[in-house]
Amino acid sequence: MGDAPYASEFIARLHVAAQRDPRIRLLGAHYGSEYQVLRSHAAAYVQATEVGGTHPALVEAMGFGNAIAANDVPEHREVLGDAGLYYSGVAGLTSALQRLLDDHELAATMRARATARARELFDWDSIADDYERWLEAI
Repeated sequence: MGDAPYASEFIARLHVAAQRDPRIRLLGAHYGSEYQVLRSHAAAYVQATEVGGTHPALVEAMGFGNAIAANDVPEHREVLGDAGLYYSGVAGLTSALQRLLDDHELAATMRARATARARELFDWDSIADDYERWLEAI
């Protein structure tokens, strides 16, 4: 988990929770290669946003092969498809994360699907080709 300078009250509550649960680690903000190492070794990734279209962090998590729990909104379903679990509310998030942590086969399947979907849908050469065809058509 990183930092959020605009959410000090929330971060304070997380620090209290981390003192009670050794599974919670507040590592602060990391960028570059440190960030890539953390993302590529994460047990799971949570996409919590509620609006915003194709979120780059979600596509990135797919590319890293993360097991993903995503807030159940149409934008995430369009991007993630069947390559992750969806949740609504705190209880739903708790359940989705627990499933990914407990069921190693499910998590491995979700990781493989996420990586394959990222390669299929978000390959820059394919995207550039699609734009070129679209521009030629108009």
